Amino acid sequence: MKSLSIERHADSGDFPLAVISECGGLKFTEENGLDRAWALGIFYLEFPESLDLESARSFGQTLLEPGSPYRKIPQFGDLEGFIALQNNQQTKLALRRCRWDQYYPAEIATFGRSLDIIGVAIIREVLAQSGIPQSCWGQASGGYAVGEGTAFLNFVHYDTRTSCEGLRPHTDYGFVTILDATKPGLQVEVNGAFIDVPVRPGCLAIHFGEALRYITAFSDRCVSAVRHRVLSQKASDSVRSGIVYFANPDLDGKLVQFDVHGQQKCRSSVSDFFGLLERELTQ
Repeated sequence: MKSLSIERHADSGDFPLAVISECGGLKFTEENGLDRAWALGIFYLEFPESLDLESARSFGQTLLEPGSPYRKIPQFGDLEGFIALQNNQQTKLALRRCRWDQYYPAEIATFGRSLDIIGVAIIREVLAQSGIPQSCWGQASGGYAVGEGTAFLNFVHYDTRTSCEGLRPHTDYGFVTILDATKPGLQVEVNGAFIDVPVRPGCLAIHFGEALRYITAFSDRCVSAVRHRVLSQKASDSVRSGIVYFANPDLDGKLVQFDVHGQQKCRSSVSDFFGLLERELTQ
């Protein structure tokens, strides 16, 4: 397995930058960008020109209106619907891909599928770099790498008028998190200390999660799941907003670990894997 190290200049928030190339792949703008991203578990991605981000941001702002009909979307279990969490400042509208067409406006469902394309491009680059045979990618990723699996599109607000934490330290439990944040507050852990992730105009922040670390664990290039938190912000703006997309396997499926020879090493049901991580986040 290739050894990855975190370079010291990452302590200052100098995170790698990537773009989606003309052929739809992931390309880093610096020679060592990929190595640094894999070790840190986070990088910036320039907005693809086709991404209608302004419409999505505008939709998110309408959720702050008490009379918004989208605030009345029911909860589906613990993860979906209009949710106000009790142990942090976050309220969110969170829906799985299978519900986008039913509950989101058409342009927002289309926006979500644009993020699907980005998520697939990222996970396919990770798996290509890992050395795991391409014939194993669909099974390893619970279908996500081949256009199946699932995804969550969340519109998130941190109501800083409450005294709770913004969001306490954790790692995300899926494959890839795509974050659009227009204000500071996100921090990641690097070399044992939390540092700011500056808002970079024109860029999304990409995080690697626990499921991606799991499926690459026996490969030539295992990724890091980045530990991060969102700061409580009391003195300036009363509400901080963001858009979060989670790339996930089929929630009723399995995650499978392969080595570079295509030999299966271990597997876990997604429900067991995610259930443990979700309890750690919400308790």
